[in-house]
Amino acid sequence: MKKLLLIFVVAIVALTARADGGKGAATLHFKSGEVMTGVITSRTDDKVEIKVDDVIYTYPMTDIAYISHEAKKKNYDKSRFRGFIDAGYAWGLGEPRNSYWLIETSFGYQLTTHIYLGAGVAVHSFHPAIDTYPMRLDLATPTHNDPNWKGPFVPLYAETRYNWRSENTHTPWASLKVGANVINQTGFFLSPSVGWHFATNQYFTINVGVGYALHTTHYRLHCLGDTPGAINDGIGGAYLNKGAAFHNVFAKVGVEF
Repeated sequence: MKKLLLIFVVAIVALTARADGGKGAATLHFKSGEVMTGVITSRTDDKVEIKVDDVIYTYPMTDIAYISHEAKKKNYDKSRFRGFIDAGYAWGLGEPRNSYWLIETSFGYQLTTHIYLGAGVAVHSFHPAIDTYPMRLDLATPTHNDPNWKGPFVPLYAETRYNWRSENTHTPWASLKVGANVINQTGFFLSPSVGWHFATNQYFTINVGVGYALHTTHYRLHCLGDTPGAINDGIGGAYLNKGAAFHNVFAKVGVEF
């Protein structure tokens, strides 16, 4: 999981470098009051070169009052395909207090200015805490009540997201993910969240959010053979089939493209 988080951070840095390396429009504001908009091809302390309609003009910096830059932002009102990659940390609530790192994805379409619909997969590096289900403390050695119980959780889900304003600008949003855990453990998955979208440039934008996650699953609780409802495990032991629900709150940050 730590390696995945490192890859995620490197990807953000790479995207940022790509965005910063692009040549966006700039406007020269002359001391005379005139303005000229184009792409700056060269700039020194003495002069500036600007391309306008494939023609390059050169002006001394002494003629320039200041230079403003146009920030290019992705037009989500026209760009229908969307993709999200988020990373964060979830804190356990109640008993047991199991916490985990998470990476979540979502890919889909912006149906309207406000509504997004998509689907995704996540990796929640869930491992049960010692002395809680489905772990127990046995002779000072942590062992699984259920030897087949393992992590991480890998939920598949559908997601709907609502933006209060067009995502061409900064805007709050709310999201709901509904699905199921499909690897290692099976069970229901539900995760509502809220956050803020920061419009940055034409390559990607940044999201931050907080939310709640519910995982349901099951495990075997080892018990005495005469326990009501006990099931013989075939190797001299017995167990009960038990259901479990894990509640977590999380904070995350991610990019969308």
